[in-house]
Amino acid sequence: MKKILIAAGMVGMLMPTLASAELDYNIVQVGFTSKTNRGNKANFTEYILGISNSVTKTIFLGASYQAGIEPPASGGDKVSSTTLMAGFHTPFHETNDFVVVGHVSRGTDMIPGSSASASSYDLGAGVRSEFPHGLEGSVLAYYSNTSNETYSSNDTYVNAQFGFDFTPSIQMYGGIDLWRSDQTMSFGLRIFY
Repeated sequence: MKKILIAAGMVGMLMPTLASAELDYNIVQVGFTSKTNRGNKANFTEYILGISNSVTKTIFLGASYQAGIEPPASGGDKVSSTTLMAGFHTPFHETNDFVVVGHVSRGTDMIPGSSASASSYDLGAGVRSEFPHGLEGSVLAYYSNTSNETYSSNDTYVNAQFGFDFTPSIQMYGGIDLWRSDQTMSFGLRIFY
């Protein structure tokens, strides 16, 4: 899977850039995520604040911060993470972009009396599309790696998101990440600037 994503990313970078699509990558995002582990039915909710900015016609950079508290039944740990993002997009149709995105994250799990940290990265590729009547959607497949001092774990997941424009610069969004062992649902607001 990792080799397929890397190959898809390289092919996308070699595609000629067509006329600019209507999709905007200058975004401020505020939202919530809810993670459910299928094995032990543990739920976890956190908030997210993020920003992305186009630095060229096809490249965008971003950063986000997520934080939350696990339910008492799961230990009540305070968790937070900071993520840096880099992405490439190229239109392949008037309102469709081929997108390659990479994230690097550092997270902390504050267990009462101690804390643990982990680093992760993921690389994804997929399609982002704008539809009539202020609707938008995207589907990306990701390869992910998470590690700390004692372990390293690889996984793949699919991210699907949908958005509805309240105005040309404000969008409500919802999405889901489907992993092998859990799923993460997200919703919130995006402000395009």
